[in-house]
Formats: sequence, C-alpha cells, structure tokens
Amino acid sequence: MLEMIFVFLYIGLFSVGGGMVAIPLIQQEVVARGWITLEEFYTMVAVAESTPGPIGINIATYLGVSQFGVLGALVATTSFILPSFIIVSVLSSLLKKHRDSRLVQNWFLYIKAAVVGFIGYALAHVCIIAFSSSDTVVDYRAVILFVALGITYNYFKDKPWIVIALGAILGILIF
Repeated sequence: MLEMIFVFLYIGLFSVGGGMVAIPLIQQEVVARGWITLEEFYTMVAVAESTPGPIGINIATYLGVSQFGVLGALVATTSFILPSFIIVSVLSSLLKKHRDSRLVQNWFLYIKAAVVGFIGYALAHVCIIAFSSSDTVVDYRAVILFVALGITYNYFKDKPWIVIALGAILGILIF
C-alpha cells in the first residue's frame, strides 16, 4: 500500500491541469507495475469518465479498491488529491497578490499550452485503443459510432444528455 501512496502522490503532484492530464501518467505508472492490464485500464477510464466526479479521482478510487479494498480507495484518492490541495493552499495568496504580474500571466499561458498537449496525448492513446480491435486494424463500428455521435453533438450542443443516451444505446446495439 505504501507504493500506491507514493505513486498517487507523484501523479497528483505532476498532473497539472486536471484528471484528463493524469490519464497518461496513471497508465504509465499502474500498468508498468502490473496492477492492471492496458485493456483493463482503458475500460476503467471509460467507466470513470461516465460516472459523476473528476476522472482522475475516479480512477484513483477504482485502483485503490481493486488493490486494497475500501481502505485502498481512501488512501489512493487522498494521495492523489493531497499535492494539489497543498499547492493551491500555499500559492493562492501569492497568486491573488501578483495576478496582474506579466510573469504570472505568461506562466499561466505556458501551463495552458502544456495542459492542451497532455490532453491531446491522452486523447490519442484512448483513440488508438477505442478504434482498434484484435480482429482488424481499425474497428469500423467504433469509428462509425464516433462520427455519428459527433454529428449528433453538432445538432444538440445544448443538450448533451441526448448524445450520451444515444451513445449508450448505439454502443449496446453495435457491440
């Protein structure tokens, strides 16, 4: 359990930008340690994405439960959240005081660019798993579902529940 604490402290410390940014880092750390397989990880990401709450916390909780039960869930979740909590608590007064500083504004600009890169990296890995199958190079059913949901989203931007419900129904029917 001590190893899991250090892993999630590390992930929480270096996943600036939220849970989506943490996905590649979590994958790298937990799959390399053999806690779960790559396929189990992406299934877990899909479940964590569809449940309420931040995805990073949901993944940490799931991994904690799968490794050490309820106590593991509490420890993994706390370890994941603790670095951000400490950093925000310490820096909040400084950022309020210096928010108009050109240095601080540029710093946030660079962090935003890095976060977009991390999210793009996570998206690419999820797409590779989602759009491929063991039978063929490309799973055309997944690609068709993705395109159909993209078109649906274009028409129902203000009603995301329609896209989610349609995705669930079509996913069940197709797969």
